[in-house]
Amino acid sequence: SCLVQHTTTQNEDIKRFPKATSSHYPSPTYIMIRETTTKFLFYGISLLSIFSRVNAECQNVTVQSGFILDEYISQPWYVQQQQVNRYLPEDRFFCVRADYEKKRWWELPWQYSIRVNNQAQDADGNIFGADFGLYAYVRGPENAQLAVSPGFLPRAFAGDYWVIAYNEADGYALISGGQPTVPTTDGKCKTGDGINESGLWIFTRQQTVSDDLVERVRGIAEEQGFDTSVLKEVIQEGCTYDDRRRMDEVGVRGSA
Repeated sequence: SCLVQHTTTQNEDIKRFPKATSSHYPSPTYIMIRETTTKFLFYGISLLSIFSRVNAECQNVTVQSGFILDEYISQPWYVQQQQVNRYLPEDRFFCVRADYEKKRWWELPWQYSIRVNNQAQDADGNIFGADFGLYAYVRGPENAQLAVSPGFLPRAFAGDYWVIAYNEADGYALISGGQPTVPTTDGKCKTGDGINESGLWIFTRQQTVSDDLVERVRGIAEEQGFDTSVLKEVIQEGCTYDDRRRMDEVGVRGSA
């Protein structure tokens, strides 16, 4: 009967755990913690395995050796092509330029060392980003591995800014938002399209340049394993920039 079966089950449990009220019997709390821990370990190992496979599919990129930061930030950079990301959609791919100014760490919040002034426009001439207050600092073992963030955030929240290639004499630079981790096609990879760890840019010293120079930098990116199909044209023709505007007149001021 059901009663006999239930009694038999209870007797088997007593034999397995002679003292049901003793510490030898696993409490419900213990069982819950054990099961929860097991699940976390399982999902953690699974996610780690996924990320390992993704990274294994992407070529490890290298940054520019012998990079001289002071030289790199000495003049403005004009963007010729770039990847779409959350803070710069394709409808603002007009008149995009980046300026940098090195400062002493105590002059900027959170001990950043570089003030960044990025600006872009839309087709109607509206300007974006000039007053956003971005800052940067050298984060990696190489000077070419920097990180950028709004000045109101601590440095731990900054996103990667890697100078993959840079040639002052020829007037170009290839910038990536860190190591590409998203596989695309033909064994190529890209960075994300959010805010941090995203983006790919072709910079030039001259506002307008030849197609040959742009193709040369694209070739460097492809050799490093980047998917260059993500790069979109930036319109520089007809753009005017107010070089009289000092960078110290814009940006977030304050201290940590």
